Amino acid sequence: MKTYKITDDAKNDLIEIAQYTLNKWGKKSFNEYRVGLEGIFDTIANRTVIQRKISEKLPNVFVTKYKYHFIFYIYENNNAIIIAVIHEKRDILKHLTHRLET
Repeated sequence: MKTYKITDDAKNDLIEIAQYTLNKWGKKSFNEYRVGLEGIFDTIANRTVIQRKISEKLPNVFVTKYKYHFIFYIYENNNAIIIAVIHEKRDILKHLTHRLET
């Protein structure tokens, strides 16, 4: 099984998701969502996920969705790097733009 890396920004996204889920839905829902996200991250690492490019201008950035969150990622040196996990109701461009600047 291949592994994946999570950027600091994406880790912050996950912390926010965890806090919200625990506060709103409880520990059981949190654990279920965490396991689901980890499963998607594994499929990204193994390149078995349904993915799409976010833009022709950014051909190396891919996106997939898990329930209510879009997961943005790249492949670098054959490794998956999760760069963002953003809720579908958030301003995705606002939260993603600075992460794609080089």
